[in-house]
Amino acid sequence: MEELKTLLVANRGEIASRIIRTAKSLEIRTIAIYTEADAASSHVVQADEPVLLTGGDAKGYLDGCFVLFEFHSIYPAWGMKEETPKVEVFMRVVELDKILFRASTCLMDPNGDSDTIINIAKERRVDAIIPGYGFLSENADFARAVAAAGMVFVGPSPESIESFGLKHTARELATKAGVPVVPGSQGLIRDQDEAVKEAERLGFPVMLKATAGGGGMGLATCRNVEEVKESFETVKSRGENLFKNAGIFIEKFYPESRHIEVQVFGNGMGNAIHFGERECSIQRRHQKVIEECPSPFVTNHPHHREKLGTAAISLAESIRYGSAGTIEYLVDDKSGDFFFLEMNTRLQVEHGITELCYSVDLVELMLRQADAELAGKGGLVGEELKKMQPSEPHGVAIEARVYAENPAKGYAPSPGTLQIVQWHNIEGSRIDTWVRTGTVVSAHYDPLLAKVMFHSPTREATLEGIHEILSESRICGPPTNLDFLAAILQDQAFACGRTLTKFLTEFRYSPAAIDVVSGGAYTQVQDYPGRPTMGRGFPHAGPMDPLAFQVANMLVGNPAGLEGLEITLNGPDLLFLGPAIVAICGAPMEAMLDGKSIPMWTRLRISAGQKLSVAEWFGSKATSPGVGVGGYQGRQLASGDLLSLVKDIPGHLSKDLALPKELIPEYTRHWDILAMVGPYDEGYLLPEDINMIYETKWQISHNAARGGIRLIGPKPKWARSSGGEGGSHPSNVVEYGYPVGTLNWTGDDPCIFPVDCPDFGGFVSSTTIIKADYWRLGQMKAGDTMQYKRVSLSDALQKRKTVNGFLDQVAQACAEKISFNEIQPLDYSSPPSAVSDDHGKAVIHYIAASGNRPQTFYRQCSKTPAPGTPGGPPGAIRGADDYLLIEYGEGNFDLNHRCRVTALIKALRDSTGEISFSSGLINTVGCGTSLLLYYDGTKIPQAKLISFLVDLEAMLGDLSTAKVPSRIFKLPIIFESHRQTAALQRYMETQRPYASYLPDNMEFVAKNNGLERKDLEWILLNSRLLAVSVGFFCALPLCLPVDPRHRIGCPKMNPSRVFTPEGQVSWGGSCMALYNVESPGGYQLTGLTIPGVDVLGSKNGYSLDRPWLFEDFDQLTFHEVTEKEYERQLAVFHSGRYEYEWEETVFDMKEHNELLRSTKDEVKVIKERQAKAQAEMDKLEKELMEEWTKEKAEGKIPMDKVEALLNDPNISKIESPLNANIWKIQVKEGDTLEANQIVAILEAMKLEIAVRAEDDLAGSAVEKLLVRPNDSVKAGDPLVLTRTTAK
Repeated sequence: MEELKTLLVANRGEIASRIIRTAKSLEIRTIAIYTEADAASSHVVQADEPVLLTGGDAKGYLDGCFVLFEFHSIYPAWGMKEETPKVEVFMRVVELDKILFRASTCLMDPNGDSDTIINIAKERRVDAIIPGYGFLSENADFARAVAAAGMVFVGPSPESIESFGLKHTARELATKAGVPVVPGSQGLIRDQDEAVKEAERLGFPVMLKATAGGGGMGLATCRNVEEVKESFETVKSRGENLFKNAGIFIEKFYPESRHIEVQVFGNGMGNAIHFGERECSIQRRHQKVIEECPSPFVTNHPHHREKLGTAAISLAESIRYGSAGTIEYLVDDKSGDFFFLEMNTRLQVEHGITELCYSVDLVELMLRQADAELAGKGGLVGEELKKMQPSEPHGVAIEARVYAENPAKGYAPSPGTLQIVQWHNIEGSRIDTWVRTGTVVSAHYDPLLAKVMFHSPTREATLEGIHEILSESRICGPPTNLDFLAAILQDQAFACGRTLTKFLTEFRYSPAAIDVVSGGAYTQVQDYPGRPTMGRGFPHAGPMDPLAFQVANMLVGNPAGLEGLEITLNGPDLLFLGPAIVAICGAPMEAMLDGKSIPMWTRLRISAGQKLSVAEWFGSKATSPGVGVGGYQGRQLASGDLLSLVKDIPGHLSKDLALPKELIPEYTRHWDILAMVGPYDEGYLLPEDINMIYETKWQISHNAARGGIRLIGPKPKWARSSGGEGGSHPSNVVEYGYPVGTLNWTGDDPCIFPVDCPDFGGFVSSTTIIKADYWRLGQMKAGDTMQYKRVSLSDALQKRKTVNGFLDQVAQACAEKISFNEIQPLDYSSPPSAVSDDHGKAVIHYIAASGNRPQTFYRQCSKTPAPGTPGGPPGAIRGADDYLLIEYGEGNFDLNHRCRVTALIKALRDSTGEISFSSGLINTVGCGTSLLLYYDGTKIPQAKLISFLVDLEAMLGDLSTAKVPSRIFKLPIIFESHRQTAALQRYMETQRPYASYLPDNMEFVAKNNGLERKDLEWILLNSRLLAVSVGFFCALPLCLPVDPRHRIGCPKMNPSRVFTPEGQVSWGGSCMALYNVESPGGYQLTGLTIPGVDVLGSKNGYSLDRPWLFEDFDQLTFHEVTEKEYERQLAVFHSGRYEYEWEETVFDMKEHNELLRSTKDEVKVIKERQAKAQAEMDKLEKELMEEWTKEKAEGKIPMDKVEALLNDPNISKIESPLNANIWKIQVKEGDTLEANQIVAILEAMKLEIAVRAEDDLAGSAVEKLLVRPNDSVKAGDPLVLTRTTAK
């Protein structure tokens, strides 16, 4: 390149990436522009310099233009009738998120800033701007503006663009150049009468066309006079409204025709060549779907290639066309006659197949033409250009356009997150794409994901190759047309080359899928057992009721753990587009098929073999909605989702099958749940508290979800006054691993932790449900009651053996290997240990401290404690029948203990003997002073495991001088920001209005440690914060200051928050935590930094098998930046381009222990100061908590007053439909209600439920509000009283 050194790519998606690829090969510096919605797009990463646009997502790429849209009539897909008035339909479609619109043209907005992109280019001394296709590619005003700014527009001249912008003038130019045009009107049609006359002259069918239309818009095919009359005003109004041009012309319509185009290239000085033809006849709503080069028609009629090419060159040279362009023809399949349709004055979407067949880079030619224009040469030398004229294509190439679109909704665009993108690349393939795993497909732009191309010597081999690519490629997330494209390629008519423009109107395609009409309250894809081995704060996932889930799979002939749908509260409406076999198992619910009731626990033939095609994440398809991974786009199902089914139905599944009534599990409103004591009870709870846990009939709160099931009942009195270094509340402890099924005390409030719970935290857990009763835990719902029954380890394992045996026998019966009559029903009676005092103790083994080796406790719920077990402080603890907690020291933070935990984990990972991760060990959760060991209690005897761990402990020896691999990270931080302020404001408005830590967490943490705010900031900026654990929620690093003089303490928020911003730096107990994603949390908010997680592993520094950044013993440091700079860096992170600054090092325990010794006296003084300050803040918090509790109680309206009002016949009540929490009140007293108006929004099971006024309350006035935000209500509780005025 002589002059072209810097290029701005004024586009997005695959074409931007494709242009950048060629530019880089020519050593041209590239500038990419992008909107926030495209921050993670491939072209942003690939460009030398990406620049964020400020025009918003919808208009950012248009540089002050406004876009005109066309509504594509697909009424049947939405239940709309053809006679529906067009304006009414238009408004309805707007409410459907504009999914039926396509951009038709782009005009300069006289009221807008039209210089955004040009200014970006000028500031960066850009030599040329290339628009690709779409957006600004055929905008003559923009091309002129580029030239006026001293740059080259990589494309044709503005005059060429305008010449072919209007169809009737384009026809005139073609006629002058001797190019055949479709028989039609001479110029524009004046009125309806003239249209009828002209149609009769041409002969039916005919096509009415808006002269300024494009992309298949502003067209109407008419087969008789009546249709001409009906369509004339419609086409005219569309032209006027959409294109600001009401001109209409008429052409003969050829139903048996092909769409064939010729690729031309001109030098702008009267010379042009062509690169053969492409056939683009496979179109839907006049939009191309599959293209091929060469045309199969031309291949069978080779003399046409010269005719088509000569005519195309003649037209291009007649207007001195410069750059790449395409002449489109209509070819009559019967006669072979061809007619000019239009000229696209830009690079075509399908240019890649021409490049494959003619060994040319069209983008490179465009850039060389631009370079010649910059050099003042006018364009490429004519003689050199003519030498490039090829004689014939080499081989055959086919392109298929892969879209994110839903075939069940008329191929409407389907935005969403691509959870998996795996292209099947083979020799001869070319895939132009902009997406990868983790890409979010925006609703703002065209849903094209990729152009899949394949090239080979023959058409037969090309058909086979591209079908293989489409069939073997995998895209999980929103629906795509991959299967639709593959089906077209297998069609016999396509294989024979019968690729007429009417092909898709006759092609029949029905996806084997389930169309989700309504997703229900909380329907998710789950599989069993989920992903229990992953850890690091990513939930186990899996079904809440694993027993019913596995039986359902067995009934339909699936493997027991295969993915299925888990339904919560109320179920979905599913429309089966293909045959399937289903079974509905679980608690009794009403299920209907075509309006008729259907039985549960039965094989139902809607057809056969249900198998959902959804994304795996770390070996599981289970959904973890809090993290946004697994299942269907990492969330619950919603209307418009599409779930794939297997196409072939196994014949043996045609037989009737149902689980006998006596084998169906019992579902009740009261549950006796079997549990084992621990991990934390004695020494933390009073004996009377422990008894209270098992004697209480607990009520299930409205806050019952996959992440936690809150219980309503008495509060413990506690055996201690504080949590020490874990926090000021007695429920606080130093963070440790949480067993699934444990009863966790968050403050004074009990919460059971099911499958989506955090994997560690700093609250006491006092009892843990055994694995055999997980299915019963999963079926408890708001308003139910439950009571714990203590059992021993041996009985827990026996219960599990019984449940597993039941499932094994059901599987055999479903496979017809045994009879259902041979199966014993499940036994719900309590085992002997539940009615005795022989439940085992927590401590089962103890190792006393020796030298630099700390005391070690092994605790679990065992019927037979190990001999010689002493009493003593809390220690290593067993959670249910699959967990063991090993704890070092006396419950205080000590990095020597963390070093020991790390060494123990390594020893376990290195083990290859009888006890290893290949023979029963499942996972570990290491924290500051403890290790939670998750193992299979049915494979590894408890006594053998303890013996093995004791031997390992002896092997570890003295680690006080060990050196541990570490990394030091340097991260930005801001202490004040709109994000943090908004989070606190939300907390005060929806959870607790005042507290000792409100309204400013930073100020509180400082005061709680006897510091000024500036002192706290200094500590955060000058500390090395060592990760003592990585987990809790999405690989959150929990960090302790290395220097003991920097260790501060503070209580967690009470109640904890429901929302925390991503990147939140926070403090709780003695530790700092970095929240990597938006999530609940209880630590005090003390700043914001860059997150350290990318769950789909697509960003720089992450991968699919390692979506987290931080590891144990990493050290985090912070440097302060401005909020503006922080927002810039966060945007770079979101785009996937952020580069973390870190260095490898080792953490020297000898140096650290010397630091502890040398600062001992200084630390003592600091702790005394902190204790005094914390006592004052504790007192304040107690006072404020009592005041708030009293205020809430006093705010409730007495029931006798409510009952008095209800005696008035004009008073009506609006009730809560379920047990819930009041989130928002949407009306005020005195308001007049409308029918179906939302009066309140409830929160239950992490769902938002709108409570509406019934139609008969329309016109009534709100008399009395009975609840306030944050109040708890039960099903049937009155929320609002209304008064109807007597008529």
